[in-house]
Amino acid sequence: MSRKLHLRTRKVHRYLGMSIGIQFLFWTIGGLYFSWNNMKDVHGKTLLDKTEHTFAFRYHKPVVKLLNAISSPVKKVEGIVVNKDSLLRIHTTEGTKLLRLSKNEYKVENQLTEANVTAFVKSRLKTPIAIRKVEYLTKNNISKTHEYRKKPLPVFAVHLEHETNTKVYVHPELAQITSVRNDNWRRFDFLWMLHVMDFETRDHITNWILRIFSVLGLVTILSGFYLYYLSSPTIRKVKQKMKRSS
Repeated sequence: MSRKLHLRTRKVHRYLGMSIGIQFLFWTIGGLYFSWNNMKDVHGKTLLDKTEHTFAFRYHKPVVKLLNAISSPVKKVEGIVVNKDSLLRIHTTEGTKLLRLSKNEYKVENQLTEANVTAFVKSRLKTPIAIRKVEYLTKNNISKTHEYRKKPLPVFAVHLEHETNTKVYVHPELAQITSVRNDNWRRFDFLWMLHVMDFETRDHITNWILRIFSVLGLVTILSGFYLYYLSSPTIRKVKQKMKRSS
């Protein structure tokens, strides 16, 4: 019986190892990459000054007049600097509006233009880097698996002429950098996808594929421990001594 159990356990362990061994390898490689990586580089902070440039503003008459003209309730007002322009970012219950300072008066600005965005990104770089091209992305021309996921749209994707293939994403209605993506982040994202086994959104860690493989991994480990118990000479000697003493 012991020999049959030994053979069955070995067989189960072997087939489980073959079926999930590759995934174990991905988990290990991913863990090594995550723990040894520079997260500042992954998040694009090595090229970009991501500190938002702000200023203190006063609620003088032109500002109050424009705020009163907004139909939806105002939640928050921020004074920001885009290039050399002073803007007010107005957060309301229905969205965000921009007000641009022009001749000491703030005027409604629907969104930044491509030229504004290009100059904005250049002003936020730590060192001068050429811009290769600029894309305008909306819900209609961006896929679910795009590297810019679960972020506000529309957005300008500014491609930098850099060895890391960095893209800076600027939301024109918020006048804000919402993401920075480079090759290091893309490798991180790919390994994270394999790690959590979510091949679409890449952040759903309660998916059934991961659950099933986690259970199979636990069974593989336990079968390995049990196989050691069945085949260990030391344990056999202990069991024999216990029999003699009894």
